Amino acid sequence: MQITKLHITTIFILLICGFLYSQQYTNYTTKNGLPSNHIYTILQDTKGFMWFLTDKGMVKFNGSNFKVFTTKQGLPNNDIWDGFTTPDNKFWYLSKASDLGYIEDDSVYSFPNNENGEIMNPIFSSQIENNVYPTGPSKTHKLINGKWKVIFNNYSTDISNDKVKIFHKKISQLQLNANTDSLNIINKKNTVIKQIAVRNLLKHLSVRGQITDSLYTWVSKKEYLILNLNTLKLKKFLFKDEIGLETVKHARINLINNKLQITGTGFVGFLDDKLHIKNPFYFPSELKSHFALIDKNNAIWFATFSNGVYKLPYVKRTVSYSLNNQKTGRLSVTNNGIYTTCFNKGFYKMDTVTNKFNLFLKEEEFPFRVKEIKELNTVFFPSNYKLRYFKNKKLTTVDYRKSGEFLNGVANQLIYHNTNLYSIFAFGVNKLNTKTFTIEKEYLQSGCNYLFAFNNQLLIATNNGLKELKNDSIVDVKLNNHPFYRPILSLDRISSHKLLINTDGFGSYISNFNTLTPLPNSEFLTVENAFVETKNIWLATNEGILKYTKIKDSYRFVKKINSNNGLPSNIVNDVLIRKNKIIASTNNGIVILPKDQENISQFLTIYLENANYNNQKIISDNSTFNYKNDNNITFSVSSINFDENNSELNYNYKLSPVQNKWINTSSTTINFTDLPPNNYNLQLEAQGITKNYKFRITPLWYQHTISKIGISLLILLFIGFLLSKIRNRELVKKTAKLNTQKQLAEYELHALRSQMNPHFVFNSLNAIQYYITKNEIELSEKYLVRFSRLIRKFFDFSRDKFITLEQEISLLNNYLEIEKMRFGEDFTYEFNVNKTLNLNEQKIPTMLLQPIVENAVNHGLFHNSGKGLIKIEFLKDALNGFIVKISDNGIGLKKAKEIKENSIKTHISKSSEIIQNRIELLNQSKVWFITYSIQESQNSAGTIVQLTFKNNE
Repeated sequence: MQITKLHITTIFILLICGFLYSQQYTNYTTKNGLPSNHIYTILQDTKGFMWFLTDKGMVKFNGSNFKVFTTKQGLPNNDIWDGFTTPDNKFWYLSKASDLGYIEDDSVYSFPNNENGEIMNPIFSSQIENNVYPTGPSKTHKLINGKWKVIFNNYSTDISNDKVKIFHKKISQLQLNANTDSLNIINKKNTVIKQIAVRNLLKHLSVRGQITDSLYTWVSKKEYLILNLNTLKLKKFLFKDEIGLETVKHARINLINNKLQITGTGFVGFLDDKLHIKNPFYFPSELKSHFALIDKNNAIWFATFSNGVYKLPYVKRTVSYSLNNQKTGRLSVTNNGIYTTCFNKGFYKMDTVTNKFNLFLKEEEFPFRVKEIKELNTVFFPSNYKLRYFKNKKLTTVDYRKSGEFLNGVANQLIYHNTNLYSIFAFGVNKLNTKTFTIEKEYLQSGCNYLFAFNNQLLIATNNGLKELKNDSIVDVKLNNHPFYRPILSLDRISSHKLLINTDGFGSYISNFNTLTPLPNSEFLTVENAFVETKNIWLATNEGILKYTKIKDSYRFVKKINSNNGLPSNIVNDVLIRKNKIIASTNNGIVILPKDQENISQFLTIYLENANYNNQKIISDNSTFNYKNDNNITFSVSSINFDENNSELNYNYKLSPVQNKWINTSSTTINFTDLPPNNYNLQLEAQGITKNYKFRITPLWYQHTISKIGISLLILLFIGFLLSKIRNRELVKKTAKLNTQKQLAEYELHALRSQMNPHFVFNSLNAIQYYITKNEIELSEKYLVRFSRLIRKFFDFSRDKFITLEQEISLLNNYLEIEKMRFGEDFTYEFNVNKTLNLNEQKIPTMLLQPIVENAVNHGLFHNSGKGLIKIEFLKDALNGFIVKISDNGIGLKKAKEIKENSIKTHISKSSEIIQNRIELLNQSKVWFITYSIQESQNSAGTIVQLTFKNNE
């Protein structure tokens, strides 16, 4: 035990000494938004918000904004010195007041004491799950039906006897008797089930209370005791044994984020499973902190009574700082140590024991990078006007102003190359004497920044690209066969044939002079310098330190180290790797941190701070709203982010179902207008954390689906009714029109038939006249008999629109017999009828074929000198109709036309025109579909007339 105590004490002393100056704390005071610098305690709620309890109100902190709660927001008073966070997201505030309550969703809820405004003094309060029990020296209260009611009264005139209420399934209360130094454990039946010997507990007691459903604690300056209510075992721990401190002021035990933490002036730590203090963190007394809390990300928050709140991120616990708030320059490694420069102060050397940089040489006029040149066995300390150097343990100074060689600086940087010593200054390169270090030769070149010996080349990094000192001249160096005109700040060797080029504002490049490859994620960064390892490259940039790892022949970006990792400034001027440590020179001093340090984000979550639908607040209990025209939905987005460089929230969002793709923004406000009724889900995403917020806009009666369907059906029915009325009206008109057209067609057909009757009679009478003229009385009588029969048939058939093919053939046969009598043996005719035709059922329009046959006889055969032949064929058509083919061997169409033109007859035959018109009218009636064609016979003289008939009825 003595060895352990000595060990702990030694560690504590070392830590106090080390952390006193090595840690960098972030301080929040009234200047940042706190209502007071007097902080009683700090707590973290279940969501991750930090709460600061002060004598001027309570503060809720999300990493960037301080939200203050005072009597203006509903607190009973502003002196809030303790509180509890419960799993149901409520923060309970404790104070000496007659009203106590909690804060939920940024609203203060306050409940009165049932005892007529009696002031409660809850200094020994307990919290079990979601229940809080304000407990004073004599009374324990519970919130019942909106009022604080006394559920236990331990008031006694015997001050040596102390009773406390216990919230446990078996134990009712504890009794501590100072006279007997005993602790009695009493069950629900008011029976003492166990007595434990204790000594002077009441005399030294500072804080007590039940912190879980199974643990009750007592804390004094020297010790803490914990009673397990399940096992009834009491454990006692001395601070001297646990952390090496004899006494601890303001010591207390809290349940923070479901873990037991113990703190007091000077330390904070966790309690392990056996209730010992593990991994205690000691903080310097200069902080004057009486309370500390370790948050969810292992950052430590410190409360003070005079200077507000301090914060120490986890990564900074293992980080050392030196030359705080000073602009430090390039780092240099020599045989006897590590050096840096401090602007207008001088050269500093690192103490490897304390990791501190101490002043080595004072220099107020621009100290430049320390350089050891082993070939000359010399370490140089150059500045703007002079050059100091150590050789053979002797410090020598060359003042160029005294020697008259000073122009515009001499040796910003030195390098030894090919037995020559060169230095660089803003307007060129100097060649120095290796013994006297005076200037031997000057090579002018504006904007010189860095000299670097690469193989046999002396390269110069300038503001206008890469140059080379070659044959006493400065010439351009081409990269990838082109001049490289980027402003170059420094150069480094990657391998025997590869060079690292660091630029001002354009990142870093790797080149073998034939190729030029940019390092990813360094674009547009200012890279002051770099440190190259076998497999790693570390860049010192204006946004922190960038690490790259070699994979095969290329380098992959690994991580960025910035203020979140402990850098005092993100503007890094140089970086050095030594013994698994990163040494970085920044605009705010030197930092030393572990090389393998993890990048722990202090970002906890993203959330909606406010959500409103038409000025109505959207919360979990009120997330359904009636639809309104031109509605407006506004969301205020925030985050809990305790990163050191917490400047701007950048996140993605989308509102389902109206948005399918994520939208990236840094605005803290999202607006939607005129959203239709629907169930909506606003999704927020930041740093891999996604949150969902649902709300609903309910439709008005006419916007419901069933209403829309009903209205749509009514509209469709109305439209259907209108269309039906319009259609019926149009059908009536169309039917009337068709009937009229049909009647007109019938009248026209009837008229045509009437025109054809006298035409046929005229021709027949001419034939009878012909026989009488020849004095052939018998033939004329025979002709007249047949003619009368034909006329009778004609009159019989003229009453009908259609006749059968059998009747049509009989009519044509009678007619042709009369014509045969007229022409004699010079005229013959024949009928060819397809056997598949049903002559008794198949019909044909009346008197359509007779005029065609008559034309064949009178115009085809009449002028023929030879024997005439009329051939009539009735054929079956493939389309369920029939074909009538009338052919003659007469003079043909052409000759008949010539004869007609030379004829002196005054009668004009219109039979062909009438036939065409009649066919058109028949087709117009839609009952028949008839085609008609007439053409010259191809094989011999004559004419062929062909008709096809299809009955649509």
